[in-house]
Amino acid sequence: MAPTARAAVGVRLWPQRYAIARLIAVPDPLPSPPAGGPPIALIIDHDEVSLVAPEEVVEAQGGLVERVATGWRALTLEATFPLTTVGLLAVVSRALADVGIPLMVLSSYDTDHFLVPDETLGRALAALSQTR
Repeated sequence: MAPTARAAVGVRLWPQRYAIARLIAVPDPLPSPPAGGPPIALIIDHDEVSLVAPEEVVEAQGGLVERVATGWRALTLEATFPLTTVGLLAVVSRALADVGIPLMVLSSYDTDHFLVPDETLGRALAALSQTR
């Protein structure tokens, strides 16, 4: 049976403001955070390249940026989860949806990161604190 998301999990708030950008090409060199730095995601799919990173990292891409949405805040779940964990993102998504907050989710091998609009950060943290 797959593990389920029931235990309390800490949330780390990254201090940087984030941007979500659509790029016209894959950056070269690839952007990377310093060790222990904030998460960065480069997503390449069948018809677009997206970069999710602190605003200054996206700005550094210059002419590669086709469209950008700024003013997001990144939070990281402070735990390692098996890939078979069931319902973890559903808990986060439901808590934020119940108070009308949109989110963007990024998953790494061990954990999950999510972004909320900066102006909703206080309400998002309050909603998430109620899920513990």
